[in-house]
Amino acid sequence: MAVNRILVGDIEITGIYNLTSGNVNLTTSLLNDVLEMDTLDCDFNSQLDSSTILATIGEKVVYYHGDQQRQILYVDSIKRTGPSSYHLYAISAVSKLDTMLHPGGIYTGQTAESIIKNICGEIPVIVKSNLKNVKLYGWLPYCSPPNSSARDNLNQVLFAIGACLTTDLNGVLRVETFWDGTISTIDAKKTDMVGSVTDNQKISAISVIEHQFAEGQESQELFNGTAQNGDLIIFNEPMHTLSASGLSVLESGANYAKISAGTGTLTGLKYIHNKRKIAKIINENVPENEKGKENATLVSLVNSVAVAERLASFYACNKTLQASFLTEKEKPGQVVKVMDPYDHEIVSACIESMDVNMSSTLKANAEMRIGFIPSQVDDFKTFDERIVLTGSGTYQIPTETTLIRYVLISGAQGGHCGQKGGDVGTSPSVSWTNPPPFENQLRGCGLANGGAGGEGGAPGAGARILEGALDISGIDSIVYSCGVGGLGASYNPNDPEGALGSDTTLGSATTAGAQASEAGYTDPITGEKYGGTGDQGIPGGKGAGKAATVTTINSDTVQLFDPAENVTDEDGNTWNGGLTETDPDDPERVAMKTRENDGAYIWYSRGLGAGAAAGKNGNGPGPDASVSVRSSSIKATAASGVNGATPTLTPKKPAQYGKGGRGGYGGGGASSGGLAVGSTDSSDYTVSITAGTGGIGGNGGTGGPGGDGCIILYISRRVPVERGPLVTSDTKWFLDKHGRRFIT
Repeated sequence: MAVNRILVGDIEITGIYNLTSGNVNLTTSLLNDVLEMDTLDCDFNSQLDSSTILATIGEKVVYYHGDQQRQILYVDSIKRTGPSSYHLYAISAVSKLDTMLHPGGIYTGQTAESIIKNICGEIPVIVKSNLKNVKLYGWLPYCSPPNSSARDNLNQVLFAIGACLTTDLNGVLRVETFWDGTISTIDAKKTDMVGSVTDNQKISAISVIEHQFAEGQESQELFNGTAQNGDLIIFNEPMHTLSASGLSVLESGANYAKISAGTGTLTGLKYIHNKRKIAKIINENVPENEKGKENATLVSLVNSVAVAERLASFYACNKTLQASFLTEKEKPGQVVKVMDPYDHEIVSACIESMDVNMSSTLKANAEMRIGFIPSQVDDFKTFDERIVLTGSGTYQIPTETTLIRYVLISGAQGGHCGQKGGDVGTSPSVSWTNPPPFENQLRGCGLANGGAGGEGGAPGAGARILEGALDISGIDSIVYSCGVGGLGASYNPNDPEGALGSDTTLGSATTAGAQASEAGYTDPITGEKYGGTGDQGIPGGKGAGKAATVTTINSDTVQLFDPAENVTDEDGNTWNGGLTETDPDDPERVAMKTRENDGAYIWYSRGLGAGAAAGKNGNGPGPDASVSVRSSSIKATAASGVNGATPTLTPKKPAQYGKGGRGGYGGGGASSGGLAVGSTDSSDYTVSITAGTGGIGGNGGTGGPGGDGCIILYISRRVPVERGPLVTSDTKWFLDKHGRRFIT
């Protein structure tokens, strides 16, 4: 007769002496979507001092049935139920994760093993070799007890890689997959043949949401106020490129920041969270009742198909068997052969839960999913190869390929043409009276405002993008053609838009009719960006004209001017604004010349310099004024301004596939005409001044071409693993201590 024995630290509880009753509950999620916890309940009697027993909270609990160790758990509670009677409740090692926080973060190809060990911290954990190097992409939130914990984030990892968590007999956690072989046959000797079968509702389809997180440029304020040193700021969503004002960031991650003492603000840039639904039909002839998984944020392009297939294989098995049997080595997650009590035939079923009664024989009340066989990692369709196709041709599908996911990226639209620079009209009239003792009136024409630089053209739209799975059944190659970027628009105010890029095709799949995303597509494996709206064109330079700070015209301000602006193109080359002739003693003022005739005076300048444009320096200085002196008069026509520069450069084609063309460069702004004012002290002489005219703004430039299209293929291949005995470096068999060969 086997004896149940429980060790709680140094205290031993046995079936013959102290143990009065007990049971062990074992549960696992066959979908890997809930991280379950095993429990042990038992009642026992003890003559030991109660303080000794009650002080064992958190102590390791080892459960034996006969000589066989069955479980390692940890004391959650011990309650005294009588003078010498107690109730013990113990839980498995996964419970330790409930008291731990995990900061989460953005993952860009880190291995499952590295993430799992980071989550588990000091808790020892072993990751099975076929899982440890699986790469993950996505996001985990900041988890902190009591509302969430490291257990939640570990659960996310296990779901993403299709793994379960078990505990070795030494208490070490083990991450592994369910076995798809049959562990035992539960025949008439092991079961009382009493049970029931539940027909669960058939599911029409399953779906999973594929997540992608790409760095965006939208800013968000994360903190504003007064902080103590080391204050923790937890974000509601992942952030990057943090910036602090009035305080500093001591430590940070995608989900949090620790800040210094101070009063100020903390801002960050948001991630763009793209979602894509992957669906799979299970039963076509049932009412629509789709089952899905939306918030598994480590499900990405590389593993979404595998996750969907696991869900589909589970929900396709809609019968649940409840039965009692004598258990020896069976555990949840294992497949058994068992008698269907209704159809009276042997069926395969996977154990979901077992409630085991402690007695001389272990009887389990179990729930099993009929027909379900756990998937193996070797069967998963993960995308471990990636290739980018350009141009056109025929793609040879690699041998052993199981699935190909594609992203088709069309040619992008060319940039819009740049806008014309601002014109400048006739110079404005000005007049003022000099202060005493002169008190003579000055009048004429002043400086006009310089023409604004033309705005750069609007960017071209990014590529049209189509994602999907390629049907490779019965083919070994496929024809493809990648689209070409459209040309940018030549200057035409009535038709400023660039040409659309051509479509990309892969077999019958085409980007025709697909949508262009402003954000484009970010490769989850490499982080490279494709598509997306182009860059705004670079504006032209403003032409020289009256200083913006001048509000009142007098002798001190009439000569002040703002110079013509330079333009720096996309390659960093600078094109200078047109020159304005300045006062040798004060470069902020235009240079003045004087003409006099017997008490009559005229002061005048040359025209000012015009704005530059990409590839062309601005014109200037402008011409001189026209002045004539007669016996009784002085006449002058103020100098004209000059025209703004027209760009001679066209923006380059983007190196990024599918990116919209840059908008054309803006034209340079025209310059103001020259300054001319005069006065006279005698009524016998006249001063006549005609205002100068400004220049005309330069035309806008041609928009840049759009980026060419491409095709990204994510390829899953199943390469057979050679099996046989392990060998040493000198080709001898690798033997264990008993002389047995290791076979893989």
